This record gives sequence, structure tokens and C-alpha cells, in this order.
Amino acid sequence: MAEAAALDLKEVLSTEELSPDRLLEVRREVHSHVDLRGQLEEILADFGTKIGKSLSSENKVEVRKGTAKWLLGHSEEAIQVLEPARASKEKSYVLGVSYLEAGRPQDALVALKEASDADSSDARISSAYCEAKIKAGKYEEAETHVEKIMKKEGAQGLYLKGLLADFQGFHDDAMKCYEKALEIEPGHAGSLFRLAYIMDLTGEDSRALELYEQLRRLRPMHVNTVMNLGVLYEDRGDYERAIHCYQAVLDYFPGHGRAQLYLKDAQASLTMFYDEDAARREAKVAQILGQPVAEISFSPRVRTALQKLGVNSLGDLVAKSEEDLLQIPNFGRTSLRELKEFLSSKGLSLASASGPGGIVEPAAEEAPVIAEGPVSEETLKKNLSDFEWSGRIRKVYEKLGVVTVGDLMKKTEKDLLKSKNLGVTSIKEIRKKLGQLGVSMKPE
Repeated sequence: MAEAAALDLKEVLSTEELSPDRLLEVRREVHSHVDLRGQLEEILADFGTKIGKSLSSENKVEVRKGTAKWLLGHSEEAIQVLEPARASKEKSYVLGVSYLEAGRPQDALVALKEASDADSSDARISSAYCEAKIKAGKYEEAETHVEKIMKKEGAQGLYLKGLLADFQGFHDDAMKCYEKALEIEPGHAGSLFRLAYIMDLTGEDSRALELYEQLRRLRPMHVNTVMNLGVLYEDRGDYERAIHCYQAVLDYFPGHGRAQLYLKDAQASLTMFYDEDAARREAKVAQILGQPVAEISFSPRVRTALQKLGVNSLGDLVAKSEEDLLQIPNFGRTSLRELKEFLSSKGLSLASASGPGGIVEPAAEEAPVIAEGPVSEETLKKNLSDFEWSGRIRKVYEKLGVVTVGDLMKKTEKDLLKSKNLGVTSIKEIRKKLGQLGVSMKPE
């Protein structure tokens, strides 16, 4: 507790310049002490009064507010605050690592290049920029970058070298690098997570469980770790421990849609009453309505209008009517049409006099017709990740190494039913998706 008391968050946040090293140090402290987390939440509730007057400009205040949200672990909220801010080293770095945490490496690449241009000598920025290159598929550029980092950063350099091999499918080489990184730094979070993830995919559940548990004790909380750990416990039938994992995520991030769904799933499995169709429908609705509008490529005029209305997610948007939107200055019929066309593509509608907006119930679908004759090469190469699937189906695909439609067509229903937690309802979902493409799985 002495360490927590020694950290004055108001003083830290009022400091004109904060280095990436200092930011990461403060973030660890905030996630290690409940009282510090509470203090930061209080500061954010009245940020302008408590911090705003200490900083040199309004832009600096906005950037620091976004940084404070990232310190709490609220990456998506940090992104929304930081995106409109003017460029600075702090803005670009925090925005870049927030994009990485949100699974948006292409956006991270742009932000972290700006941070690197501002200070190419900073090891934290250089490392994050290299990670973004790898996750964005810029392997040749990343290779040169990794070699430079390897000369200066032991464990982190080995982690990045492993990540580069990992993302190109060389898992054995990747695991060797991660293990060497852990010899140098036993608590290296990135190496622990990727090593555990590979073990999980290859069916070495006991080792994966051990690594995930080790990683779960580190701070800040690695959400994907705790989620994967929960799934592993579910695979073993240990639903109480799975529930504990999902609840731990929700204690930190109450609005985490996937954790909410998985918690319901685990609780239902514990009592042996489970409606997979209903859970999947709920998941789809939660996923769609929870999508931040900041992630959507709207025109600048539409984006500005939504900011003025305080619309942060699609759930907020469908609560608005056409009248609400048309009252905004400079928002006309063209912008309204853009919004409605996007919502329609997602199966959504705006609110109206007849009731609130939301999911539009589709008309009953006819059974898909399976095409006869040869299947086009284009169809066979379609990536399964381009389609919406329930979480358990995605996990089965990963474990079986099924990546494309062609890979899936080589499997029989019996092959898939051998996988844990995959039942007849899931098979129906798979058959339906394939049928829409005019193909089917391999017959028994």
C-alpha cells in the first residue's frame, strides 16, 4: 500500500510531458492497487476541473484525458477521445497502443509511425511500431526493425522475433523465441500469452492452462488471457472457474460484450439449461449494437454530427430518429441516406414513431440450394474469418487448422462433431453458411 500512496495521480496527469516508459509504469501501478484505480476514475469524472487548468492547451487536456482512459484499460474509449486530437508524441503513442489492444493493427501502424517520426530513439515506441508492422502483415519491413531491436532489447527483441515467425505460421521457431524471452524475463506478458495461445491451439491444454494462470496474475489485466483461460476451463467442464474468469473481466470492464455472453453461457452450462440459438442471437445483437461508431468509415460530416449528438455506438445511434438527426446543423438528406444505408447493411434501423430502432427481423429464409458442378476457385479461397460465427465455432476452426471455405469442405460433419462443445446447432449454422455460398461439407 505504501507504493500506491506514494503515487500522486493528479500530479502525474498534470505533468506537461509523460514518456511512454512513465505511462507504462503508471498503468501497472493503477492496475495493481484498487485505491489508485478508484482515484483515477474520480479524476476522470471531473477531468477539466481537476487536471485541465494545469496543462498548457485544450488539446493537451484532451490528449491527457484519452491517456487517462487508456491507463484504466479502456482502450476503445481512449481511441474515441484521442482520434480528433491534434498530433503529438503522447497522442500518437497512446492511440497506437490502444489500436493494437483493440485488434486494429492497420490503424496502429499509422499512429505509431507518427510517434516514431516524433521520437525514433524511444525504445517503447520503436517496439510498439514493430509489433504493429508484424500484426499488419508488413513482414519484410518488420524483419529489419526486429534485428535493430534485438541488439538493444533482450526479452522484448526475442518476443518480436517470435511474433514475426508466429504470424507467418512458423510456430516451432516462434515458441523457441518466446521461451528464450521468458528465460531472460520470466514475467514477459507478450511471450507468455503467445506461447499459451499456441499451446491452446495445438491441444496442449495443461501447459496452456499453466501459462494463462501465470499471466493472469500480472498487471495490467490481459483480457484475452482471462477470456481464453475461461474457455479452457469450460472445455474441461470446470464451469465455476470459467465463470470466475469472465466475471473478473466484467469487474474491470462492465460493458465487455464477449465476457457477458460467455458468462451467461457458462452459467447456463453449470445448471444444464442452455439455449445455443438464443445465446448466439444475443451475442450477434450485442456485438452489432456495441460497435463503436469511431470504427466505421462515415463521411466527416456524418462523424461530426454523431459526435455532437453524443452517439458513441450503434446502440446509441438506433435510439435516435430521423428527426433527431435532421435537427443537427449541416446534416441533410444525403447524410441521412448514408446512415440509413449503412444501418440497413447491418440489419438495423433508426427509431420511429412506431417504436425504437434496432435489429430488423429478417423475413423467413428459404433453404439454401446447393449448386451442382465444380466450385469456383474464388469461393474455395474465401477466408472463414470474413463471416460471422459463434465463438465456439471459431475456436474449433482454429484448432483444426481450417482457414478457408475449401478447407472446411474437406471436413465431414462427423469430423467437426468430435470437437469439444460443438453440437448439432452449430452444425446447422455451418451448413446454412455454406449453403448460401452454394457449397456443402464433405459427405460421410
